Amino acid sequence: MSFSLTPEEEARVRLAELLGYTLDPISKKDMAMIIVISVVYGIDMLAVIYMLWNRHYPPLKSKSPLLMAFAYMSCVCWFIGDLQINGHVHLAGTALTNCKGVGVWVRVLLGVCTVSSLIALRSYGLFRVFRQNLPYNGFGFYLPFLAYCGCTLVYGIVAQVLSPRITVEYMPLLDICYCPKPFRAALYGYIWATWLLVALINWKIRNIKSSFNESREMAVSCVFVFIALTFNTVLQFKSPQYPFHQVQRIVTTSLDHLVTNLVWWTIIGGPLLNCLFRRQKHLGYWKAKLRKDGLQNEYDLDSEETAFSSNHTQFRDSMDDFFLYADATANPSIIGGRKVPELLPNGEPRPKSARSARQPKKQNRNSKQTGLAYKRQSAQSARTLAQMKQTSHHSGAGSNADPFDIRPSLSRTTTSASTPPNSDPFNHRFSSNFYPLPPAPVVRSPTTPHPNESQSVLPRVDSVGSATTPPISGRVYMP
Repeated sequence: MSFSLTPEEEARVRLAELLGYTLDPISKKDMAMIIVISVVYGIDMLAVIYMLWNRHYPPLKSKSPLLMAFAYMSCVCWFIGDLQINGHVHLAGTALTNCKGVGVWVRVLLGVCTVSSLIALRSYGLFRVFRQNLPYNGFGFYLPFLAYCGCTLVYGIVAQVLSPRITVEYMPLLDICYCPKPFRAALYGYIWATWLLVALINWKIRNIKSSFNESREMAVSCVFVFIALTFNTVLQFKSPQYPFHQVQRIVTTSLDHLVTNLVWWTIIGGPLLNCLFRRQKHLGYWKAKLRKDGLQNEYDLDSEETAFSSNHTQFRDSMDDFFLYADATANPSIIGGRKVPELLPNGEPRPKSARSARQPKKQNRNSKQTGLAYKRQSAQSARTLAQMKQTSHHSGAGSNADPFDIRPSLSRTTTSASTPPNSDPFNHRFSSNFYPLPPAPVVRSPTTPHPNESQSVLPRVDSVGSATTPPISGRVYMP
């Protein structure tokens, strides 16, 4: 495929002059246009790949990325057909001489009509959801699209069956595909009807929720498309030999694909660029709009918030359990964390626990915590008894006193008999986590009756956690 002035190209120009046409040869200007548009579609392909890779990003998901990917492919088919119909390349000796296969099926049906129907399908989906209160799926959603595709298929079959002189035919002397005016009128009438329908649907949904409102984007898109359609329609009927003129064919092809790219980027460009450069910030902004419109359920925003709330609740419950155990160890009347004091240690009212407002969900967890509290209290009690035994052994209460005889009640009261002279009556041993230890037991003689006449014999503690009955060498009375 040459873009220079070859002898064959010179012969084609002279033959066109004999037939009464002015033919501009295919030159490097056509090649430059092809390169520029190909580079643009190459960039679009990278954007499509990135869009499909991030298709679950909610702002992109709302733009129907799969439909936009198919729209891009339709634009490429349109561009390939324009290279043939608008006379930018040599057709002789290539598959491009099949004017019906490339010019009708690839350019018109798979290109122009398909991209128009896909954009119309997006707009119809929003109309169906926000105006008809119907789901964005199902047979009813795709029925208009299938009907349009059926009409397009019938159009292509009819064009294929009819004679090339009526539809489109290849002219080997001029190396172009020529299309008569009646067929052009039918083709452009079909395209105008499609885009008028798109404009009508977008007018109907101009006041929908702000999260999905594309009135500005689609208004701009429709303006671009109608400008291009108007230009092409006038050119097709006022100058049907425009492929012979280099400026006209370059302007026509460039305008067509400038408009297709503007429409595609107008719809998907905002979310795509935000996903690339400011992903989290734009997502937060988009979620705020979605919540404002009351549409957070469609994108599972409630489940995300519920997961965060659940994690926060678990952390708060664990902190409640921690402070509950701290209160239980600070107050001996609370056993295993079953009773929560109404006042905090500083005297202020205790705020209501979040767990107390609902039914506990994990009974096993509560039972384990309760058992752990009992084990800790038992170990602390054993240490306390050992300390009391040492205190009783060194107190020097008498020769007949059994140092292992201890009193049963862990009373907080103190007596003067339990404190040696010239000592601080408040100098008692204290536990680091529990309450202060009781004073040493008072040993009385069996012959000296207690005022209350109550006598009690306790088991003797030989080791921590075990007890045996002591010999009756003395009796221990409550002071």
